[in-house]
Amino acid sequence: MPNDLVTLKALSEELNYTLSGGKIEKIYQPEKDEITLSIRSKGQKFNLVVSANAQNPRIHLTSVKKENPVTAPSFCMHLRKYLTSGIIESIGILNEDRIFDITIISKTEMKDIVKLHLICEMMGRYSNILLLNSKYIITDAIKQVSFDAATKRCVLPSCAYTTPEQTKLLPSNKDGIIKLLNEFKGGDLKKYLCNGISGLSLITAEEIIFKSGIDTAQIPLKVDKLTDTIDKFFGIYTSDIYMPCYCTDNNGNSLDYFTTIYDSQDLNFKKCDNLSMAIESLTLKKDLDERHREKSKHLASAIKKYKSRNQKKLQKANDKLVECEKMEEYKKYGELITSNLYKLKKGDTILQCVDYYSPDMEEITIQLNPQYSPSKIAQDYFKKYNKLKRTLDIILTQIEETEEDLKYIETIEQTLNNCNLTADLFQIEEELYQIGAIKKMKTKLPKSVKEGKPIIYEYNNYIIAVGKNNFQNDKLTFKTANGGDIWLHALNYHGSHTIIFTDGEVPPNDVITFAAQVTAYYSAGANSDKVAVDYTMKKFVKRNPNGKLGMVTYTNQKTAYVKPEQYIDYKKEN
Repeated sequence: MPNDLVTLKALSEELNYTLSGGKIEKIYQPEKDEITLSIRSKGQKFNLVVSANAQNPRIHLTSVKKENPVTAPSFCMHLRKYLTSGIIESIGILNEDRIFDITIISKTEMKDIVKLHLICEMMGRYSNILLLNSKYIITDAIKQVSFDAATKRCVLPSCAYTTPEQTKLLPSNKDGIIKLLNEFKGGDLKKYLCNGISGLSLITAEEIIFKSGIDTAQIPLKVDKLTDTIDKFFGIYTSDIYMPCYCTDNNGNSLDYFTTIYDSQDLNFKKCDNLSMAIESLTLKKDLDERHREKSKHLASAIKKYKSRNQKKLQKANDKLVECEKMEEYKKYGELITSNLYKLKKGDTILQCVDYYSPDMEEITIQLNPQYSPSKIAQDYFKKYNKLKRTLDIILTQIEETEEDLKYIETIEQTLNNCNLTADLFQIEEELYQIGAIKKMKTKLPKSVKEGKPIIYEYNNYIIAVGKNNFQNDKLTFKTANGGDIWLHALNYHGSHTIIFTDGEVPPNDVITFAAQVTAYYSAGANSDKVAVDYTMKKFVKRNPNGKLGMVTYTNQKTAYVKPEQYIDYKKEN
């Protein structure tokens, strides 16, 4: 997108017109890199979102309400302390760069009037949100950086705020720009403009050249026409060509937003009332997709760590199990020493005796500690035996429980691959929290999440439902389905529960085959040529005694061998 100075300057002027004089009523931080200011201005309530997301930095008015964390982050609390009830004096661009300066008049706890600056840097992976005092000293930042070699800046409380170093000509430097244009010797003019003038994107530079009507092959350039067009674009908010819009491809997918229709681009433009509307139309889905990817990555990492922790635990238990194999040997030694006490005395180093536990009754040698009496040595062997016997019971239980935990986390890992909605991810997050894979929920569960729905198919007049995670699997099988409905699950693979709703009828074989293919697709065997899928009546399916969601036992099953298929055309919206 042309997230350049042309666009951001126009946006700042638009927001300044709307929000200057407004009162900040509430402040939220729904994401780790995003804040929302609730502002009362000119008799209306506005929500201003500021995001420092590396992939999608932006600032605009929004109509979307996000769920907020149960506990507000420290940066949010800092902003609430200093900015709540503050009055927005102005919104502008700082140092002719991609930096918003929201100047706010606020009061201290002692009722002293102070001027503060909420700085919003829109610079890709260097994007940030900072609060400065009247002397431009940093009080806090949403991303604190001790020192960054690339920006040569320190972003920490009590540090003086400095803007990133600027090596290009500022748009206000008209003499410098004229000199730059006169020095053009031919080549790619739009790249030449971008390399020489701060705040220009390639697509905006191309539009400036197009609207100036100059012939780029004609050297020297018609500098007057070009500089007039450059001036017009950098002051576009007050010009006659200001027309906020976004563009789409032939499939209706949003691609970009603009301050005006770019005639140099062969795109489908859709006009908007303001830039905020254009930005939100473009970035809302992009932001949701990016947050979805981030959350998926976070959950996948938690699953990986949980698996690794339990695999190490299982390995230690198995190592201990090997050690426990010696316990019968210790018992035998204790009994052999006891039965031969009559010929032993303290100070003996060995016992040679017949091993009456062996079928061949061969003679064995047992090493003795000469510092202890034979009876104590025998007692020590019995103690080792009893200790290992107790340990064995614990270890066997631990191994069984750990293996169950690993099976269960693998089911969650599989369901993560089926999640295409952020709502589904919240359910998986809660499931990971319940088993201790994550310490706490990042945000409270939205109400909509609790109503997460399975994937629905309709085939040959039968409704078929496929759970996308263990919450949905459990609800689908034990709360939604009736006893006579058909339940399906991939054999020997982690995957979804599937229900064929039968209304008491026996479904035709093609319906069972269809449901089995879908079930196989939503399992860990999705890439296999053939998958065995068990099916039985739901009344023969019982919850696993371990109590974990989605884990079941079943009887009276039959097995279908099918090729996994998604069958998109038969999916229903739900």
